[in-house]
Amino acid sequence: MKKKIMYVSAVALLDWQGKVLISYRSEDHSVLPNFWEFPGGKIKINESPDDAVIREIKEELSLDIDKKLLKPLSFNTHTYKNIYGGDLDVVIFFYICRSWKGTPSSKDKQKILWIEIDKLKKYKFLPGSNKFVLELNNLKKK
Repeated sequence: MKKKIMYVSAVALLDWQGKVLISYRSEDHSVLPNFWEFPGGKIKINESPDDAVIREIKEELSLDIDKKLLKPLSFNTHTYKNIYGGDLDVVIFFYICRSWKGTPSSKDKQKILWIEIDKLKKYKFLPGSNKFVLELNNLKKK
């Protein structure tokens, strides 16, 4: 079985109350439906992870993020079985951002919610993002 690698950037947008924005992949999502996720997406060829997350947030949520306010938090790799006709290794660059311009609105009609960090565990996240849920909880405890 052939294996593909995909590079992804995602971000925890934290508001002034310490809540984080998450979005829901509905059942009509073509790949991995019915999961919650942090906003972000695929990194294009010749695009840095920083630039990818800034572009994706603009496209998905109509928000402008200043690169100087984007802080790398972590990364993860996860293998999804039988996706796109084989196994898919996803490398995820995960950021945290506490300031942006605009009010988030989902252009893809995805459901979006502001959730307290300690309540994130109640939501069914994409398996590759579970590490980030734990890391955000650890960050809050510090």
